[in-house]
This record gives sequence, structure tokens and C-alpha cells, in this order.
Amino acid sequence: MLPVGLCAQNFTEIQTGINNFYFSASDIADVDNNGTLDIAVNGAIDSDGDGNPDATYNEVYQNTGTTFQPYTDLGGDVTHLGDIRFIDYNNDGLMDIISTGLSYMDIVNYKHYRFKNTGVGFTREEELPGKIYGSMEVFDFNHDGKQDYAINGTQYAHGGGFRNTLDLYKNTGQGFDLIENWADGTQNGSFKVVDLNNDHLLDLIIIGSDINGDPVSKVYMNQNGTLVNTQALDSLISGKIETADFNADGYQDVVVIGKDANDDVYFAVLMNDGTGNLVTQQIPSEVSEASISVGDLNNDGYYDFIVAGDINYNAVVKTYLYNTTSQSFDEGTVTGLHSLGGPGMIQLFDFNNDQHLDVLLSGFDWANPDIPSLTKVFKNNATEQNAKPTAPTQLNLTKNGNRFNFTWSGATDDKTPANALRYEIKVGSTQDGHDIAKYIVTTPSWFLDLDPSVQNVYWSVRSIDASKVYSDVSTQGTLSTKENTINGEKDFVIYPNPTSDKVYIKGEKISEAEMYSMEGRKVNVILNRDQSIDVSHLPKGVYLLKLKIKNEITTKKITIK
Repeated sequence: MLPVGLCAQNFTEIQTGINNFYFSASDIADVDNNGTLDIAVNGAIDSDGDGNPDATYNEVYQNTGTTFQPYTDLGGDVTHLGDIRFIDYNNDGLMDIISTGLSYMDIVNYKHYRFKNTGVGFTREEELPGKIYGSMEVFDFNHDGKQDYAINGTQYAHGGGFRNTLDLYKNTGQGFDLIENWADGTQNGSFKVVDLNNDHLLDLIIIGSDINGDPVSKVYMNQNGTLVNTQALDSLISGKIETADFNADGYQDVVVIGKDANDDVYFAVLMNDGTGNLVTQQIPSEVSEASISVGDLNNDGYYDFIVAGDINYNAVVKTYLYNTTSQSFDEGTVTGLHSLGGPGMIQLFDFNNDQHLDVLLSGFDWANPDIPSLTKVFKNNATEQNAKPTAPTQLNLTKNGNRFNFTWSGATDDKTPANALRYEIKVGSTQDGHDIAKYIVTTPSWFLDLDPSVQNVYWSVRSIDASKVYSDVSTQGTLSTKENTINGEKDFVIYPNPTSDKVYIKGEKISEAEMYSMEGRKVNVILNRDQSIDVSHLPKGVYLLKLKIKNEITTKKITIK
């Protein structure tokens, strides 16, 4: 009898109205805000049934709760051999779409589109030069609450030939400013923008080939808004990467599958040492042309991953489950899934809100003599209980100039360790609003640099476990220009600051004192009778001191040197 962590994962195909896509990419989000996850697909289809793809087709499929049906297509002359992403670029609470690739209607001019969600469909707002053999990512690089994005891949510039660049599209609120060649780009590769060292600044990992076919495999750390190449990864000419905190130490790790410079299969997990340096842990594998997705597959609370690809032109789907004892990954068994190989895509998501991860899979059926490319959804048949995480209970917000510093704690889960939880932060100018920011972060703290006109904000947080289950919304926090003021603070002093030994509080009587790291972790401190707090045992850094005075709460930043 297998241990619980190694039990076979069993799935059943769901009949849907989704087309069979070739060379596909996809993204998952709730398009119609009804509480279920919908699908956008970028790819090509066989429109005449002759067994060959001949039409570029992008479509959004609506989740009915039991299946997926066409919601809207995105018009003619769309893209394949590229990527597609949901993005709320105007902060109106509706997920818009960006896509890139080429069209059978114009195989020379690669295109990039932006589609606005109207609430009942999508309208094309922009048609721009695009890229193929690459990918897209959405993030808020400059912390202004507006979602930016980047596109990687190959582009043909008339008169200048082909080039590979990673280009940043910076959201201004009125449109996007293009920053070309933000970093060295790749083809047949992948990139992720993620905070690797928990300093709340987004870093970059990228793999793939340059225009000469040479590998570009690098880590760029964000140093005050500038990406600085700090680590050369093992040389890969192609591949896919995903990120997750596999060992629940609070830092994001990376899983990579692709091919090295010798065209051999490369499969590894890059474990984060806590500084953003990635330590390679290779996994034996023969799977090539693989797609990958991360999530808790065996309901133990830890992130696992699933891959779909080829072994000698035989399609395979494999799971890799994190083993907490050996801190490595065990190959799992899967039943009920079709074996579909690359190039294609795989996504883990909970389509029916049963708090278990289902599978969206697209790729070539190598076992069929006609070698069709199929697109299918499979329901997870797991019956083990998986409770949703609790929401954070301790929200703290301070304002320094135009910077709003958010911290929270108190979230727990029945299986996922607190360090491995992710969070959706929502910030608005009105109660329950989200017109300022709404997106997912990997640390229990964040900051926003907002326009000086923004003084009052309302905010809340939801925690997310490794099965991608969201908690209820936390109690709403708020900040106004008068908040965090105790008697005008004219007789309220904290000194010395910075300090290396003790900090003293002069003024009103303090009834409670708590201290948190900037990552939102509560640290152990004791309030003495003389209203001093010993901090000599704490590591150097910046902390938030939360004080209760006459049933009022104030927070102050303390620097330990």
C-alpha cells in the first residue's frame, strides 16, 4: 500500500465545447465575476477537418460550473505560436486580455493585441508588433498598483531582420510606455518576474536561446528598480519555468524543464537559499517538449508539479510530488488523463470549486496515426477534505510620504504551511473598492507608491493555499490622514531609532506591544515596565512596532542596526 503522498492521482474527462488547439497557450481567470474560473486559449485549429491546422483562433471559454462553453472569440487575424494572458489593465474589476504570436493570415508580421473586457465580451483596443516562440507575464513592477506586462520572444523588424528581446510595457493609467530590450530576450524559452529575496522588489528569471541559438539562462535581481544580472543558470536552449515555495521556507523556488546546449533533456528544481540565489537539484527525466504547472496534487499542503511532454514521440503526463522527509520530488502515477505531448500546454486549476486541482491539457496525440492535437479538461476525483485557508486577521498599514506599507499576519491553513501561502491584496479609494490595486503577491507584506493625491485607502487581503483555494476576505483595513495619531503625537516618542539594544517609548501608557518583520512575521518581544523593549536578539533590519494605547492602535517603523 502506497503512502498517502504517493497515491495515484485519478481524473475523469469533462466533455466541453473547447476547440482542439495546435501550438496552444492559455490562461485562467474569472472573466464574468461569477466565482468560477474561465479559460482563454491562444492557438490554431483545423477548420476544414483535413488533419492540419489552418486557422489562427483565440477564444474565451465560460465556466458553467459543470463544463466550458464558448463565451466569445477575439476576432479574425489573431495569434498562435505565442502566448495569452489575463490582465486588468484599467483596474475596473474586469479581466482584459493581451496576446501575441503570428496569424495564418499574415505569417510575416507578428502581432500583439490588447482586448478590453466590456462585461459582455471583448473589444480589440490595440494592434501592435508582436513576438513568437516566447511568453508573456503580468506584474506591477513599479508598485503603483497598475498592472504592467512583458513580452519575450522572436520579433521580425523590417530592415533589421530577426531579434530576440524581452520588452516591458509599463502601465501609465492612460496607456502603456514601451521599454524595448528591458533584458536580453530569448526564443523557445520562458521567464518569470517574482520576488526571490522577499525585499518586495520583483526579480527576473529567464531561459532560452538568443538569436544565434546560444543559451541565455540568467537571474536578474532588482536593485532599487534596476535589474542586475547576479547568477548564470545552467545553459538551456529551450524550456519552461514555474515558481512556487516547495519547501515552505517562505522563499520562491523554481522548477525548470527543457533542453541543454547539447540538446539533452534538462529537468531540475532550483531551490532558493533565502537570498535569491538558486541551488540546482536535478531530477532524472527523459521528457522533452514539456509543459509544466505547479500546485498541490496530493492534498498534503505542499506544492507539487505536473509535466506533459514526449519521450521518443510517445506522449506522457507525469506528476512530481514534494517529499517533506527527503526534501526531494517523487514521481507519481496518474490515471484518467490522456497522454498528450508537446508542443502544447498544461494548467492546474480548480474549475468546479471543490478545492482540488483539475487539469487543462492540450497537445499532440502521438498514439493516433493522424497525430491530432487535442484540448481537454479533466476533473480531479480526490475526495479528501481540503479546507480553505483562514483570512489574515492582523492588518497593519503605515504611510511614509507617498509610500503605503501594508503588512498582515494570522492566516493559517489545514495543510499548507503559513510560509507557503500566497495572498491577493485589494486596495481601493472607496470601501470594498479595488480601483487602486488588485493582484497576487508571495509575501505577507507589500508596498504601493501612489500618486500624492491619494490619501485615504481601503484594503483587504485573501490568503491562497497550495491548491489555489482562496480564503474569505479579511476584515477591511483603512488609512486616512488622521489615522495613527495619538494625541497629535506631540508627547509620544520612540527612541533611539535606529537602535541595536533597546527601544524606549515615552509618553502615553502602552497596554500592548507587538513587533513584525517587513515580511509580516510576528517576532518575540516583551514590553517592560519602564516601557522599553529589548530588541538585541533580533536580526538587523526594518520592523513594524504595533502599540495599543487607550484602545487605539498605532504602528511605527523601527530599524535595528
